[in-house]
Amino acid sequence: MGKGVRIVSLWLQDLRGFKSIWGLPPLLYVLMLGYAIWSSDPEQPGNALFYGELAFYPLVVMLCAALFHRELGGPMEIYATLPQSLTGMAARKGLILLAVCTGYQAAWFTAYQAKFGAVTTLVYSYGPAGQSSMCTLHSFMPLLLQMLPALLFIAVLTLTVMLAVKKLYAGLFAGLALWMLDILSHGSWLPYFTIYTVHIQEQSKEIPNLFLPNRLVLLSATLILTVILNYTVQDRSRWIVSEEE
Repeated sequence: MGKGVRIVSLWLQDLRGFKSIWGLPPLLYVLMLGYAIWSSDPEQPGNALFYGELAFYPLVVMLCAALFHRELGGPMEIYATLPQSLTGMAARKGLILLAVCTGYQAAWFTAYQAKFGAVTTLVYSYGPAGQSSMCTLHSFMPLLLQMLPALLFIAVLTLTVMLAVKKLYAGLFAGLALWMLDILSHGSWLPYFTIYTVHIQEQSKEIPNLFLPNRLVLLSATLILTVILNYTVQDRSRWIVSEEE
């Protein structure tokens, strides 16, 4: 019983990051996107991938800041002296991030479907050929699975930079810079690292069957960054001596 209460307490503690000024930007951003869907012309549906990908990645970066701002504001020095797993804390926050992102994907998909009647968009196959086709979807899961490697990459990149330099704004800059650079270059700067499936379609004219290699590269980069992130979080001395520095 006591262990169960402690586990619940840890999860609630991790969720408190949203009960601050840093929890407000993601909320307002989602409300803005919801209003954009609600106020759209029903006869002229917007691009579904705008809500599923283009407008989604900045939300991921903002959620990372909301989840970790308390630790980077000072308490991490205290946590590092306590007999609790810092890796466990980061893992819990990562699961919370994935849960919130999944909730957003379900919400925009449902709102879009209710407004326009159907969600018809570009969907890729994870097969060797990585072919794309326009499909009318009945669930948000194909789109979530399609962009999951990019979601993980931009989230772990943001968190790794944020915790490595112990500056919230450094992580925000890294995540948003990747997002903006990919938009401006249309994926041409590093095709294998582009986070947008629309850009994969554009770059596939020069690099055939790019989707699967792109997703595998993003997953590999995510794994490497996760190892670095885990080492950074586990190094308690980095957090304990920060006041003396």
